[in-house]
Amino acid sequence: MTFDKLDSLLAQRAPQSQRKPAVGSRPQVLVVDDDAGIRSSLSMLLGDKYDVQLSVSAVDALRMVHDDICCVVLDVKMKGQDGFWACDRIRDRYPHLPVIFYSAFQDAKDPYRIINEHRPFAYLTKGGNPKELVNALEVAVRLYSLLLQSKRLTQSQAFEKEKEPVSSRSPERVPPSAKGPPKGPASSR
Repeated sequence: MTFDKLDSLLAQRAPQSQRKPAVGSRPQVLVVDDDAGIRSSLSMLLGDKYDVQLSVSAVDALRMVHDDICCVVLDVKMKGQDGFWACDRIRDRYPHLPVIFYSAFQDAKDPYRIINEHRPFAYLTKGGNPKELVNALEVAVRLYSLLLQSKRLTQSQAFEKEKEPVSSRSPERVPPSAKGPPKGPASSR
């Protein structure tokens, strides 16, 4: 199933208040880097499509993460607490929020260990093609938005079911094989 088809189905099922935001609103992305030049460059690169929030440190980023953030672009090596520490703290509060490691230090740790321990959405090098970051961010934001829509839709359906009178709910069907042997007089042959 394509993203467009899934979006269409979700839009049909979701109440008006839960449908996609108006065209003028943009997804919020948090960029965390202790280098002012990198923060400025990423803000310019991403600012046309996203509402870019900027953070100077891992500790500052934790204060800035909230429910409307759709993705975090996180430097790994920073003064004070590093990006790995920040990622773990973000995961404690928002386990499904995509985190993209964006670092100049590819050799700081074994990449397999980083992926297994911190589960980033992507691990990109600052010197690489900026299009890779833009593409990874686009996919991360899209997937996270769909996850949130699905979660809201599920909660809405559960709420609607709770409001429904018990007498109007259809009885659950139990397959005959799950009921056990038929009851009645046993044949004695």
